[in-house]
Amino acid sequence: MNFNLMKNKNLSLLMFSNFVSLTGTQMQEFALSLYVLKRTGSATLFSSVLIVALIPQIIVSPIAGVFADWIDRKKIIIYLDVISSLLVFIFALIYMICKGLSLEAIYTLVIMLTLASCLYQPAMGTIIPTIIDKENLIDANGISSLIKNIGNLISPLVAGILFGFYGLLAILIINSISFLLSAVSEIFINIPKVNKMSNKINFKTFSNDFRAGIQFIKERQLLLYIIILAPILNFIFGPLFSIGITFICKKLFKISDFQYGFMQMIIMFSMIIAPFITSKYSKKFSLSKLILVDFFTCSILIGIMAITPSPLFLNLFSSNLIPYISITTMCFLVGLIITSANIALSSMFQQIVPLSMMGRVGTVMSTCCVAMMPIGLIFFGILYDSISAWLCILISSIILLSAILIFRKPLMNCDNIADCTITTIN
Repeated sequence: MNFNLMKNKNLSLLMFSNFVSLTGTQMQEFALSLYVLKRTGSATLFSSVLIVALIPQIIVSPIAGVFADWIDRKKIIIYLDVISSLLVFIFALIYMICKGLSLEAIYTLVIMLTLASCLYQPAMGTIIPTIIDKENLIDANGISSLIKNIGNLISPLVAGILFGFYGLLAILIINSISFLLSAVSEIFINIPKVNKMSNKINFKTFSNDFRAGIQFIKERQLLLYIIILAPILNFIFGPLFSIGITFICKKLFKISDFQYGFMQMIIMFSMIIAPFITSKYSKKFSLSKLILVDFFTCSILIGIMAITPSPLFLNLFSSNLIPYISITTMCFLVGLIITSANIALSSMFQQIVPLSMMGRVGTVMSTCCVAMMPIGLIFFGILYDSISAWLCILISSIILLSAILIFRKPLMNCDNIADCTITTIN
């Protein structure tokens, strides 16, 4: 991976901004869930803090994409970071005055921050291809993924320590400061203006621009495949890691909390080193073939993973050590490959979609991805309660393998992305 890209002032400031705001936000989300669990003792209410953020995201994101293409993206990210900072600070004051936050107040905070994020994320997602040449997109996205995963790794640890010693208030204040630091760093990023706003702003103009984004997707076969494949990843891997692995390790293998925590650390480590692997192999394969190989390999690995919780395999051992090592190894490999696939998908998306339409098109893909998460959780949650765990994982493997076999030919035949972007669907 080419870390010389970080000499680019714009990219280094962007990465700092992302790391600071992401870490503060992840710490707050983690702490809010713990706070609700501590006050209510309800696992349902505990998970509801995370679920409530999905609803406005699914509804508002496609609409927000049009505004992200209309408005100066630098102003969007700076203003929204400042607004988010003030918002979190206000709720910190409410916490101090009321000696705590009600569940209603927490829901209000989460929803308001999510609404801000719906406009912030599509604007932020266009900046890397705006300030980095196309030939360096894989490395730039790899660096972004690396920083994101490092933030995901340390956020729960730091939040857990701070929450234990100082409570929720300290984390709210830190997150407010993190948004402000992010806004300050973004002021110094030189972002070319590519936004195109009509002189007449009305519902008809908005509707035309929104439909133009949908039409753009329909007319580009490869882009449509990406928007289908990305949600399939969420449908499979969200339930696999949040439900399946937890269920197998705690209910079937009966591993200790330390063993489970070590496994999560191994999974996160795989995601941290994945950008280095992706950077290396992107020089040997086209992005389309890299996606094809990643999906196919991942489906096979998940199929092998299905063996570990099967009665036939478990009966071979008198302890849970070998099954635990086996599934941890498979999780490491799957985490590695799926992170590589995500980087490749993002880079290909950035190469296909023009900057002037990236907000609209990007929010369509992100909305599909977010919408598939609860669907996948519900679907596989029912499956894990109804049939054996190894069959559930096998079904995940089959779905993923079927998807990549369906799209195998167009991906194999698309070495030149520029040629594939003008292909229309019959």
